[in-house]
Amino acid sequence: MKVMIVGPVIGGSLPVARATAAAFTGLGLDSVFLDYSPFEAEFHLSKDSGDSARTTAFLKALDNALIDRIDRYKPDLVLGIAQSPMFNLDLLVRLRKSGVILAFWFVEDYRILGYWRSIAPFFNIFFAIQKEEFSRALSEVGAFNHYYLPAAFDNNLDVPAKQGVELQVSFMGAPYPNRVAIFSRLGLKGLRIFGAGWDRHPINGVAIGDRRITELEARWIYKHTKVNLNLHSSMEPARIGGGFVNPRTFELAGLECFQLCDRRELLPDLYSEDDIVQFDTEEELVELVHYYLENESARAEKARNARRRTLRSHLYEHRVREIMEAVYKL
Repeated sequence: MKVMIVGPVIGGSLPVARATAAAFTGLGLDSVFLDYSPFEAEFHLSKDSGDSARTTAFLKALDNALIDRIDRYKPDLVLGIAQSPMFNLDLLVRLRKSGVILAFWFVEDYRILGYWRSIAPFFNIFFAIQKEEFSRALSEVGAFNHYYLPAAFDNNLDVPAKQGVELQVSFMGAPYPNRVAIFSRLGLKGLRIFGAGWDRHPINGVAIGDRRITELEARWIYKHTKVNLNLHSSMEPARIGGGFVNPRTFELAGLECFQLCDRRELLPDLYSEDDIVQFDTEEELVELVHYYLENESARAEKARNARRRTLRSHLYEHRVREIMEAVYKL
């Protein structure tokens, strides 16, 4: 079977797409990656121009790139990753009628990004990192063949050697309302925050907030941080805890970095408390930060456990096998 993986133009799911494509190749499957990242500059120009004609031309160029690669490669399966530009419904219909199997892996929170409603029914298989509520919502829009598929870790990452300054506490991610509200109250000494958009919020500790952090920079920060905070995104300002597990959880675990994660309903099936420490409240978070800053051996043990569990069960190769199992069931 020939597989084509379609990545997004930009965003946090781009590394997921690249890692997924590499996993297909690593497992010896006949696959190709459609990399849309060269379109990033035009994406920003189109978005900022306010010119509908330019936006239409940009979207047409994306469709043409997809059609051209399909015509040349002739895949049996096309797999889209969250935010990959597979939004042309007429094109999706034509591809399915031609016999191409269409699958999509939605590694996002369905409550925040709602574009899934319009595209999900057009895919043969829809994978998601959320379960019950999203499953019901998918069925309601006519996407009946869906599977739970959590994110994973790319074990082929380039990891910078640990050297130089060590950070006490850090957070990496976008300034969603819950993160802005909670971090503005914590008052944690030594907290450093990284991610585009944080410069618009007057919070002590913002280190780099006016641009997106590169993947290599992110890994350097993770590896040089004693306590990595992993507060999942939410539009609810007071929200701590929830259902799905984000890709950052797996990246930190796989890199053998200690993390404190807000309590997630789906995490116990993936990692135990011996691997990743969870918190339920702001007060508990502060207490855990102080405790683990003073207990290096405890941090190291949790991080080693998380790394071992990741290599055993949570690599992208594991997820690709699950994807193909679902495909072969069609």
